[in-house]
Amino acid sequence: MVDVSGLRLEDAVRLLNSKGFDSISVRLTASPKMRDKGYNADSRVVRQLLSDKSTVELLVCNLE
Repeated sequence: MVDVSGLRLEDAVRLLNSKGFDSISVRLTASPKMRDKGYNADSRVVRQLLSDKSTVELLVCNLE
């Protein structure tokens, strides 16, 4: 699997889709005051995990 750590979420999803990974779940890590802001295309990938042969879980954070 291609390493997408550090990429913007939008770019990571595009790259993973091009490599055949269609099932992608996203989880957010943030400080308590930032948790309710959610994530967006500019969030950065902190970690990735292949949970089964076709599902990739991405842990993202916001830079703001």
